[in-house]
Amino acid sequence: MRGLAKEEDWIIVTADLNIGKNPHEIAAWKEAGHTIFFLKRGWLNLSFWEQAHKFTKCFPQIIEKAKTARRGSSFIVSVNGKIEG
Repeated sequence: MRGLAKEEDWIIVTADLNIGKNPHEIAAWKEAGHTIFFLKRGWLNLSFWEQAHKFTKCFPQIIEKAKTARRGSSFIVSVNGKIEG
């Protein structure tokens, strides 16, 4: 995260929900100022092609949220494409 902090306007999408639980990692991502979209549990239970299909369906919503998000914001993306946060 610190390495990416020098590069602005990064949007991170991850299925690693533990980042949101570790205080040191939370501090690093907030300091870097990147917006993060966490893929909620269940995404990793899907096949690659199911993930790709569902992700491409909700990707326009992710882009719109990212455009209006404050730096350092985080969101949860459910398997059905609902974005919370």
